[in-house]
Amino acid sequence: MLISDTPESRMEALLQRLSALRLMRPPTDCELSPPLIAALYWISQHPGCGVQDLAEGLKVTPPTVSVGVRRLVKDGWLERRRDPNDKRAKPLYITEKSETLLAQLRMHQRAALKEFLSGLMPEEQDTFLLLFDKAVSKVEDTMRES
Repeated sequence: MLISDTPESRMEALLQRLSALRLMRPPTDCELSPPLIAALYWISQHPGCGVQDLAEGLKVTPPTVSVGVRRLVKDGWLERRRDPNDKRAKPLYITEKSETLLAQLRMHQRAALKEFLSGLMPEEQDTFLLLFDKAVSKVEDTMRES
């Protein structure tokens, strides 16, 4: 068996090809970069978070996040509100403008994934997703145990 014929090498090659397809990337005409979109997604899932929470969630430094947050607030994608229990805290919330963009991005991503899966028959799609989920779950379980 050649090295390139191992399941690991085949998977590596497939993941590289899949990455090149950029299925989960925003459309090219999107006015926000992927890191700023990631921040919006994270805040939409954790409304009222702070910059420190966001930095930890995205696994970047607070100064890096602060620059992006300032831009997103300035451009109307995020709003800072007052915390009645902590005068210094300014929790972050997405705006209606962000909600609209995130909904459009989800539709774009679902269309890309539909196209991706369209090469398989419905029963093949089910099998593929079942097996892919099984593999991902195994890695998640292993990581939780570490």
